[in-house]
Amino acid sequence: MKFSLEWLSDFVDAAAAGGPAGVRAVLDRAGFPVESVEGENAATIFDVEITPNRPDAMSHRGLAREIAAMARRSARSAGSTPDGVIPLRRSAPAARGSSPMGDSSRRDQSSLPLPPGEGWGEGAVPTTELTSVTIEVPRLCRRFGARVVQGISGGAPALERVRARLAAIGGKPINAAVDATNFVMWEIGQPLHAFDLDRLAGGHIVVRKARRGERLVTLDGIERMLDPSDIVVADAERAVSLAGVMGGLDTAVTSATRNVLLEAAWWDPPSIRKTSRRHGLHTDASHRFERGADPEAIPEALDRAAAILLESAGGTLAPGFVDARGTAWKIRRAALRLSRLRLLAGTEDLDLDFAANVLARLGFVLGRRSKQRLAVAVPPWRPDVSIEDDLVEEVLRIYGYDRLPSRLPPGRRPGGHLEPLRVVEERLSDGAVAAGLLETMSAPFVDRQSDEGAYSAWLAAAGSAPAPVSLANPLDATRRDLRATLLPGLLDAVARNVHRGQREVALFEVGRVFDRAGDPEEPASFESRRFAFALAGEVRPYWSASGTAARADFFDAKGLAERLLSPWQDPGTLAWKPFLCDAFATGAAAVVESAGETLGVVGLVSGSEREKRKLTEDVFAVELRVDAIPSAGTARFQPFSSFPPVEADLSFAHAKSASWRQIEEIVSAAKLSDLESVRVLDRYEGPGVPQGQVKTTIRLVFRSPERTLEQDAVNREVRRLGDELKSRLGVTFGSDLSSPRPSLSS
Repeated sequence: MKFSLEWLSDFVDAAAAGGPAGVRAVLDRAGFPVESVEGENAATIFDVEITPNRPDAMSHRGLAREIAAMARRSARSAGSTPDGVIPLRRSAPAARGSSPMGDSSRRDQSSLPLPPGEGWGEGAVPTTELTSVTIEVPRLCRRFGARVVQGISGGAPALERVRARLAAIGGKPINAAVDATNFVMWEIGQPLHAFDLDRLAGGHIVVRKARRGERLVTLDGIERMLDPSDIVVADAERAVSLAGVMGGLDTAVTSATRNVLLEAAWWDPPSIRKTSRRHGLHTDASHRFERGADPEAIPEALDRAAAILLESAGGTLAPGFVDARGTAWKIRRAALRLSRLRLLAGTEDLDLDFAANVLARLGFVLGRRSKQRLAVAVPPWRPDVSIEDDLVEEVLRIYGYDRLPSRLPPGRRPGGHLEPLRVVEERLSDGAVAAGLLETMSAPFVDRQSDEGAYSAWLAAAGSAPAPVSLANPLDATRRDLRATLLPGLLDAVARNVHRGQREVALFEVGRVFDRAGDPEEPASFESRRFAFALAGEVRPYWSASGTAARADFFDAKGLAERLLSPWQDPGTLAWKPFLCDAFATGAAAVVESAGETLGVVGLVSGSEREKRKLTEDVFAVELRVDAIPSAGTARFQPFSSFPPVEADLSFAHAKSASWRQIEEIVSAAKLSDLESVRVLDRYEGPGVPQGQVKTTIRLVFRSPERTLEQDAVNREVRRLGDELKSRLGVTFGSDLSSPRPSLSS
């Protein structure tokens, strides 16, 4: 962006800052590198790079504020205060007259607005009777101001000084009204727009969303089809301006215009950014609104533009102005601790006195202060400042990065993280890699109905919001939703590998899904974290295993899920429950829970999901909810016993519908003395076992940490377990199916 040194001198004593060379050096130190310099002395023009996070510096007053704050240490002239500070002038002089750089005696010091009696229209109809404003989108337009100037000469040019200054920075003078709005935008940073009041139907303004099929011819002469998400300024009949981007041709100020309505507003940055991109229309106004304007500058901008217009084209200013409000904006507050300032600066030389002085010069409002802490209110023109570290950055910019000491950072062990869930994700990934899985990444864009419709039961079990999070401006119109599960994208990756001849497929993905009904002010509230993996094809126990490799099955996936969860959850405490979901084969899926919380799902992918991807292989997929895993983990320790174990095998017949989980729960509830472990040895169904039943053999291992166990004591415990199984599960035992007969070994 180009800036005039003469114009900057209206707000700061450029001579005290060192003239053109000094100002350039100051801007470079402030973080606004000067790419080129044209002209000399007062006619110097700087081409300055303004970063997107600093819309406040996209005006001459905003840039002058930085010069005044940064130039303190180098100022030596009479224009500075005794402590070397160059003051910032809040208001610029009137547009009339000349203003040589550094010659304050010759500068016209009259400030705007004009005093009563100079075009202010005493006794005229007030603005509130000439026009009114209704805001239908209060969150997208939080303030809308308007002033009216009547009886102007529409064909009159702007003042010579106004036109000269705009031309110096590359602007093209148009007419008095338009030049006044452009001049104020470049002077204090607030974009404005001028309407021909007589062309506004009813004189009433409505700020609303565009209607479907609505059209608008913008000032560039192009007819544009508006989108319902566009914000427009409308009159009683139609849209007259594409809000924050460009006005409409029908209500533009022309040589026939006699009455002008000046508008200044605050527009929602994301909405303006989307509209600008959608229509391929980037303007000086949208460039500023996209980054965040200052709502408090609206009255001043209207007064300044009205005064310049009156001086250029005559007319009368209607008393008062319309100040319509939408959703109130919050005053942002932050606090700076001395300890944090010195920690990030790496020096003890800085103190809160210096920090308070710097922040005050930059426009921050100082609040409560102690010896160790300073509270401030962030000025509305600084949307980039919100946290303590932002305040530290402001102080260090003025202090000078070149004055900070250079030290090597302290050595620390690698792999440390401040975010607990990131540690969980990395540990899950490490476990998957150790098990031979490869990581993949998939795009987060889906169509909820076609891609995730089969997973609706799982989404409900995981607590996902019923409605997807959708993009207003998607890259692909067929995939406008953000994913709520990792599984469809992971299965697509499995399919690509299988189709290319890969016989052993074991992939995992860790990422974020968008399954929450969050707060638009906090985007992270829409997200949750997931870990998923899929197995298909051959599985070998280790690289040198000989013979034919086994095929992946449900228990490979379930066992790996338990192993990955083991650092935080004892596998013995996990509850596996059958689960019905269209994405998984019936009877071949389960959810895993801990303390009533759903941790994940494991299952054989259904035929319809495999057919969709032309997969002939069985695929077993798992998804874990990282957010539900206790990130602290649990340490488990059991001392080793030096005494020998006693094993007892117990066989019994039971209904096929009884699950292993039920049997485990009965064994656990029996609280057998000195029981170390229990596991399944065999399951048999066929001759000798009644129809609809299965014969299960379990092995119980007993061991005492204090003594060698006696077989009689073990027999009593096994018989007690048999009685529990018989009474609670209706099992039968032995060849006569009447009593438990354990087989013992030691």
